[in-house]
Amino acid sequence: MKKFLVVVFAVLIFVSVFAAEKYVYFDENTPYLGANATGKYGGTLIIPSLGSGPKTMNAVVAQETSSTDVINRFMGTLIQLDNYARMHPALAKKCELEVTDDEKMIITLWLREGVRWSDGTPFTADDFVFSMNEIYCNPDIPNDMADLLEDSQGRLPVAEKVDDYTVRIVYQEPYRLAVRYAAGIRIFPKHIAEPWVKEGKFKEMWTVESINKRELVGLGPYIPVEYVPDQYVRLERNPYYFKKDANGQQLPYLDGLVFKIIPDLNAIRLAFENGEVDVYGVTAQFYPDIKNKAKEKGWIVGTGGPTFGTTFLTLNFNCPDPVKRKWFRNEFFRKAIAYSMDKDAMIDTLMAGLGTAQWGPISAAAAAYYNDDALRKYPYDLDYARMMLQMGGFSWDKDGNLIDEDGNKVEFILMTNAGNTTREGVCNILRDELSKLGIKVTFSPIDFNTLVQKLVSTGDWEAIVIGLTGSDEPQGGANVWKLDGALHFWNYSPEVKDFVSPDIYEVPEWEAEIDRIFTENVRILDQQKVYEMFSRYQELVSEHLPLIYTIQQLYLYAYTDKLHNAEPTAFGGIWAWNEEWIWKEQ
Repeated sequence: MKKFLVVVFAVLIFVSVFAAEKYVYFDENTPYLGANATGKYGGTLIIPSLGSGPKTMNAVVAQETSSTDVINRFMGTLIQLDNYARMHPALAKKCELEVTDDEKMIITLWLREGVRWSDGTPFTADDFVFSMNEIYCNPDIPNDMADLLEDSQGRLPVAEKVDDYTVRIVYQEPYRLAVRYAAGIRIFPKHIAEPWVKEGKFKEMWTVESINKRELVGLGPYIPVEYVPDQYVRLERNPYYFKKDANGQQLPYLDGLVFKIIPDLNAIRLAFENGEVDVYGVTAQFYPDIKNKAKEKGWIVGTGGPTFGTTFLTLNFNCPDPVKRKWFRNEFFRKAIAYSMDKDAMIDTLMAGLGTAQWGPISAAAAAYYNDDALRKYPYDLDYARMMLQMGGFSWDKDGNLIDEDGNKVEFILMTNAGNTTREGVCNILRDELSKLGIKVTFSPIDFNTLVQKLVSTGDWEAIVIGLTGSDEPQGGANVWKLDGALHFWNYSPEVKDFVSPDIYEVPEWEAEIDRIFTENVRILDQQKVYEMFSRYQELVSEHLPLIYTIQQLYLYAYTDKLHNAEPTAFGGIWAWNEEWIWKEQ
């Protein structure tokens, strides 16, 4: 599942930003990523894509990585990130920020001249202003990015055209992450998208069928040109891509990319071993074997620390079944499940020891915000789990089945995405442990895209194990943690409270406090205060467990030694952040 990961400098920078009238983020002398690269042309990078393929090519609609992995290659942004999540210029060549006397914030960006869309149309300020005002900030086009663009009072920015190659973004108050998100939107071509917006059909634009129709137009290094369902998506080099390398040669070096659609992790491993794909995000259980074969096979194999991602169990606070809804809202019930998770066994069994337990919503990789002392932890202890259940009003019948205070046997359906062997393993271990508490769990893995739709759209689910890609910046999860966030999936948005009975809609105070943290932190300029706010957020989540965190694999990678300039990173993956200057021996 997709999470938005547009990241810039460490937030410490913002203390000094507002101490002066203006701050220059970068100027014309700041090189873009790839400006110092050297390499050779040719070759196709073949990347495994887990699941059933993309669902859309519209960045505003996409909710799953199978779609966003492709979208991110052909859509451009004004800024770009390196493998340490530091900001660099991209389509913008200069960026200044100013706070006015009346506390408005103005970001001015100077665009590169002479850039063309992949269909040859000139790229100008009109495209960015249109994308910001008429798409991302359009109330008729609800989207996840709008959650990140809002200031502390829910107001969206306004983009203004200064001239054909200069834009201003105006906020009504200081916003700590203004450049981070506003300059990071994926830009749509006005000459293509404007009619769809005017007709009220924008979310129907750019379906997967658009690939084979060659309708996609972008500013990124590659353009999708062929899609064979359940087999692959092929992208070709963008002939108008604006970047050049150290020798003045146009990037990218590769002829193109292929996302090879593979149904499960076992099949991805076999595809890598057989040379059918060039890169492999190794699962921990296979890492020792892959490492042992590396020299013989001509692979580059390595490991790093934790990734930014999180994996968790979520229970549906708005479950259609009122009996189960009551269980899932019972905090003691959730804590009992937390105590029943044998994370050591999960790490040893599923990750060959190459993992770590997770206790809260921020990964240890996000060092600027992670606070281990703020977290409540739940070591595996079934006796504690039984005590939590008793405190929650549960008991056991004569046959050892857990029953609630009304005598209902406790049982529920647990789902995850089929083919993800680690998540399937987590579910199986959890099911077995819960059975020791008298809880019957029916495990039902399903297709990933179907799972996501159940989670964010239909509400037709009971319990799910899934993950979020995470970020070094907690505010990137605002669309998950704000009450009205598009991915606030375990509980209804306040928008529905007038349409459902009070017993269905409920917002506990701790959940409202988390919402306030995500609303208010963005206007705080003191980094220490922001750290304290997000420490409180970690405390609240680990105490009340809207999401029950599981385990996290360490960052592992493998790729063929025919690839050059590959720089693996927990932030951008083996290939994702610098494909423009990766090259492949023929």
